[in-house]
Amino acid sequence: MPSDRDLFVEEQKMVTMSFGEHLEELRVRLILALIGLFVGALIVFIPPMDIGKRVMEQMQAPAKGALEKFYRNEYDKKVAAAEAAKAVSPEVQVQLPAETFFAAIKKAAPKLDLPPSEELKGVELTFPLRFDQPGMIGVIESGEYKIDSSLISLGPLETITIYFMVCLVSGLVLASPWVFYQVWAFIAAGLYHHEQHYVMRFLPVSLGLFIAGVGLCFWFVLPLTLSFLLDFNVWLGVAPTLRLSEWMSFATILPLVFGVAFQTPLVMLFLERIGIFTVDDYRAKRKLAILIITVAAAVLTPGQDPFSMTLLAVPMVFLYEMGIILISRGKKRAIA
Repeated sequence: MPSDRDLFVEEQKMVTMSFGEHLEELRVRLILALIGLFVGALIVFIPPMDIGKRVMEQMQAPAKGALEKFYRNEYDKKVAAAEAAKAVSPEVQVQLPAETFFAAIKKAAPKLDLPPSEELKGVELTFPLRFDQPGMIGVIESGEYKIDSSLISLGPLETITIYFMVCLVSGLVLASPWVFYQVWAFIAAGLYHHEQHYVMRFLPVSLGLFIAGVGLCFWFVLPLTLSFLLDFNVWLGVAPTLRLSEWMSFATILPLVFGVAFQTPLVMLFLERIGIFTVDDYRAKRKLAILIITVAAAVLTPGQDPFSMTLLAVPMVFLYEMGIILISRGKKRAIA
């Protein structure tokens, strides 16, 4: 009779797929994932819900808020400097119709003896006026900061192109459970039977990590990065203006990069469970892993600034260490 080892080897042979079967499986899973992406994007495009428009407005909000805060601070500095100097505006010549001017005086003081209105028609009075400078700055601010917080578009097709891109990315996030299922199903097709149960176990965690990475980037990293870049402009004395296409590209790609990067501990755990790496391998290659993470963060972040690269690299290093901890605890539980 065949031994248990022989039966195990035969089972491995039976579940092993050929290269052609792998390609066919990839094609099927890719088509199914694209169908899910198409359905997600279609839902985002539906006019009554206007999900794409709402997402686009939400993605512009950090940029507009940062710009408004920047210009408000600039106006506050100018007001403080004007108050400290007790500054007044240059003399301004104001012309008023004499008939209107004396009519207002007569209304306020009817007993005054003033010329009749017929004699004042066509006569203009000129008055030199000066204004309190802090008050004038406040008047300018109330009308100007809203314009300063707007994102600009430099091409007729720029806005609609960005809108379609935002809808496509929103559809991907909406369809992410289905897309992630197809990815893990493709991985499971190439595994042995005793390894395939890991896929269904890791799928919810994978989806949760993706959403956590997207959320962290959108609500923490993007505002912090933008604030740093605007402060750098202040330091150089440059008034910032954000272009719609550049900001929206940055604000859509970077959250997706964070979502994918947050898969690091799960991928590490999965590779350890199927026997490709061990926890000692991860510990021994820690310095190399940090180098690879740093290079990957520099390549993957859409901006050229080191700040956003650092905000991606630091969590990835932390997640790498978390992966080591998860694997170590799993080993201890298995031994116990």
